[in-house]
Amino acid sequence: MSVPKFVRTLLKIVLPAMIVLVGIVTLVLLVAFKPEPAKRPGHLPRPLVETFEVTGGGEPLVVTGFGTVRAKRTVTVVPRVSGLVVAKSFDFEAGGFFTEGETLIRIDETDYVVAVERAEAELARARYNLARAEEEAEVAVREWQQINETAADPSPLVRHEPQLELAHAEQAAAEAALERARIDLQRCTIVAPFTGRVLDEAVDSGQFIRAGSQIGAIYATDTVEITVPIPDEDLAWIDVPQGPDDVGSGSPVRIVAEFAGAVHEWSGRTVRTGGAIDQQSRLVSAVVEVVEPYDTTGERPPLVPGMFVEARFLGRAPAGAVAIPRSALRPGDRVWVVTEQQTIDIRPVAVARAGVERAIVTDGIAVGEAVCVSNLQYVTAGMQVRTAGSGGEAK
Repeated sequence: MSVPKFVRTLLKIVLPAMIVLVGIVTLVLLVAFKPEPAKRPGHLPRPLVETFEVTGGGEPLVVTGFGTVRAKRTVTVVPRVSGLVVAKSFDFEAGGFFTEGETLIRIDETDYVVAVERAEAELARARYNLARAEEEAEVAVREWQQINETAADPSPLVRHEPQLELAHAEQAAAEAALERARIDLQRCTIVAPFTGRVLDEAVDSGQFIRAGSQIGAIYATDTVEITVPIPDEDLAWIDVPQGPDDVGSGSPVRIVAEFAGAVHEWSGRTVRTGGAIDQQSRLVSAVVEVVEPYDTTGERPPLVPGMFVEARFLGRAPAGAVAIPRSALRPGDRVWVVTEQQTIDIRPVAVARAGVERAIVTDGIAVGEAVCVSNLQYVTAGMQVRTAGSGGEAK
């Protein structure tokens, strides 16, 4: 028996609607009669922080600056006489090392040897003229005494005093000319005034050089200096010698530089300040002296002029001050002290100096307390925290 067409159409519409309706009713019943989960007391996890334990004094206050190494003594090589260069030291080349008293340049001495001989002859003639003038003066006095029976002394003209003065002057001039000729002869040899290194040179054998012309530059290798610009407020922490009686009393300085891919360190000392304050930066120049910069102990290179270095002045900290990491100092000169109960105590402190790595605190923190060096997004007084080794989550 066939089902009427309208019945089939009705079934296609009503049956899906009934299935959807039954599903909705079932879902509503399941949600309505679902058992409630057991409630547990909630808690916020305590954040894990890193701390720094405050220790007593003893560490110096570090003031950092930068500067360029320069030689303490630099000399321009200038000949005092003119002539042909007949010899040049093998060490007198840019970058060459030499020792004190070493001959750097030799100038042809021929003309100056002749000048010495001529001056010696002139001196001999002057001495002869002086002796003759003295003898003539004695003869003149004796003749005057024979002619004049009076006891009056002869006049200066009779005693030939003008002639004697002229003869003495000519002898003195001849002696001075001889001394000058001998000095010029010595100046034909240019020797090193100290042990050092050649900065540059502009002369060679066979070249004619003139007196007063610059033929090179040398510098001593026993000591170098570094001029470090620092703010005037940082100068208060550094000991600077005030005179010759204070030599050696300046603050020690660690010189740090990177060379050939490695970091090296030298020891220096503050010796003085610059002659004026920089008008643009308003910084004061502290001069650091490093002795024996070419001492290449181990694999350390020499401290060569022109190197850009970092200078770390080891200054004096105030009495009773403590040092904390710079990261422990919060805005408004406050620190987060972690108490024994593992809570945060937000505490104001007196900051004497805040450097790049450390801050010097004179009041507000006691030795043995722990300060938080971690950054937290939200911090409140009394907030509980965890530190390394303090246990797991709060119960």
